Amino acid sequence: ARLTSPPGSPASPDLGFDALLGEGDSRRFEGSAALVGKRGVSVISDIDDTVKVTDVANRRELLANTFIRPFKAVAGMADAYACWARAGAAFHFVSSSPWQLYPSLVEFFDQERFPRAALHLKLFRFKDSSVLSLLDKPEKHKIPTIEAIIGRFPERTFVLVGDSTEKDPEIYGEIARKHRDRVGAIFIRGVPPSDVPLARFDSAFKDLPRALWTVFHDPGSLKEFDLASLARR
Repeated sequence: ARLTSPPGSPASPDLGFDALLGEGDSRRFEGSAALVGKRGVSVISDIDDTVKVTDVANRRELLANTFIRPFKAVAGMADAYACWARAGAAFHFVSSSPWQLYPSLVEFFDQERFPRAALHLKLFRFKDSSVLSLLDKPEKHKIPTIEAIIGRFPERTFVLVGDSTEKDPEIYGEIARKHRDRVGAIFIRGVPPSDVPLARFDSAFKDLPRALWTVFHDPGSLKEFDLASLARR
């Protein structure tokens, strides 16, 4: 691998690189890495039904929205995240989607003008037993992935954003109880048309301060959150 643009260069705020393969293989892979400060706020966000319309609860619609139809953004989420990015937040997207969707997701995020983010997708291959991981419950991938991110940035504060269709409330509640001093806020998008009983959230966020978590329906309300207050913690 070699650097193609040094950090902080006028051409790009990121660290550009390319990877050259061994003798006899002329393929070249280009990439970039965001430089994240030692301190600050990082947003860990789900993808499906949080920022991208997927309809996970409907298996037929899930498959169509993932593999057939063009990706569609949840209205207002790109603007909300852009607002947080201007306030200095770094972003990680953590999803149980297979890594084979990475190119399509990157194109989608670019087209919809989401902030630059690291993508943490599920790794599997069709030719070995790892294909069975597609059937795993989302927490089996998400919890260790999120804990690894938190461990990698020990002085940053984290905002967790997900939705009500699967297990994000329960996953984020478990993470917040384990890392109470590291999680500054939790936001759960209430996915229409179903109304999730409040008792579910009370259970998911048991033993956590009520002010820590918010269920939202209008993504515009996220822009009102004082992200800078977390950065000063």
